Amino acid sequence: MTRVTLPTTRERRAAQTLNEERFIRLAEVLATCGKSRSSIYEGIKEGTFPAPVKLQGRSSAWLKSEVQHWMQACVTARRSAPGAIQAPPMQTVAATDLTTRVKHQPA
Repeated sequence: MTRVTLPTTRERRAAQTLNEERFIRLAEVLATCGKSRSSIYEGIKEGTFPAPVKLQGRSSAWLKSEVQHWMQACVTARRSAPGAIQAPPMQTVAATDLTTRVKHQPA
């Protein structure tokens, strides 16, 4: 008979910081990627969004790394798309002599 030992709390915390691979539920997927529930399932059907993993019975979850990889692919595609609107680089402006005040008139 094979004996299984579970990691201690300290070992689990260390593993979490070293390896962020974990399952996330739909609520966290929605919060992470900013898509709606229907858009996520439409993307799964089209093959443009990662499919969930069946855990047990009716329970399923997504791999966090796959959702993050999808997000990174969207950013990469935006940067490499021809004709994509690129924001100009940010410039730092020093506000030293600002003495003018603007008075807003009611419309």
